[in-house]
Amino acid sequence: MLHVASHGVIEPSHNTFETVLVDVTHRCNMTCANCYLPNRDIPDMDIKRLEDCLAAFPKRTNVRIAGAEPTMRKDLPEIIDIVRRSGHRAVLLTNGLRLARPEYVSELYDAGLRHTYISLNGGDNDNWYKRIDSLRCAEKKIRAVENVVSQKMILNTGTILIRNLNEGAINQIFNMVRQLAPRHAVLRFKNVGALGRYDKKAEAQNLTMEELESLSANAIGYPQFDLTRYNRFKGKVEQNTRLFPVDLTSPPGRAIWFKLTNWQTTGDGFVDPESRRRGRVTQQFKIAPFFEHVRANEGGY
Repeated sequence: MLHVASHGVIEPSHNTFETVLVDVTHRCNMTCANCYLPNRDIPDMDIKRLEDCLAAFPKRTNVRIAGAEPTMRKDLPEIIDIVRRSGHRAVLLTNGLRLARPEYVSELYDAGLRHTYISLNGGDNDNWYKRIDSLRCAEKKIRAVENVVSQKMILNTGTILIRNLNEGAINQIFNMVRQLAPRHAVLRFKNVGALGRYDKKAEAQNLTMEELESLSANAIGYPQFDLTRYNRFKGKVEQNTRLFPVDLTSPPGRAIWFKLTNWQTTGDGFVDPESRRRGRVTQQFKIAPFFEHVRANEGGY
């Protein structure tokens, strides 16, 4: 039975989400145009209370260590170790700047990190990064990807696509990652979501899911292939999601996958209303639906 408090908030011991985001800090070393957590005035999360929260989860969970930028915390290796010792899978969501140092990536690996998500809004193009993320950082981003692959970690990349700007990032990122031959990689592409701080002009002329499909199919060499049937995630239909391997004729287990997400908000202002897949640790160390909690706390936590 689901034990729900107010607004969908549940006790950690009754967590039902398979993925839970933990915003360990509101500090950041970038000022991106699109950021779901733009408030920098919130103190860092107490990791002892986080440890108690994670220990209460009833089953193994994907714990996404996020925030503004989690690598701003000097104790990030300790946080990763806490997640691992609590019996969960640690996934680091990062802009990747500090992962440009191979020694740092090795330190995170030794702490137990095996899954890393790096934002790559500009691919290898500094002009795109300057426009989207307000920083020319392509070289550091690419080094970060190389270091993660060298450590045999599972790589996730995340790219926000903006019409008439960086649609070519799909080809760039796919070709770069394919040449690196990772153990396993999921290349994620999405349009602009109206959440937190975001580019309102870009969001108003968002790429559609059909356009994301077309760009991706052309990048992998299947321009006529119908991707609409790849709308199942963990066995459940998600109309705003596409997940498929690069070689569409092969069974699961291929090295590179694409994940497309339509982040266009619904009429009630939510990206993915009532999703039971993504949760978030609240200020009180309870668990809430991710999108609803972020929306309810915009401008604050």
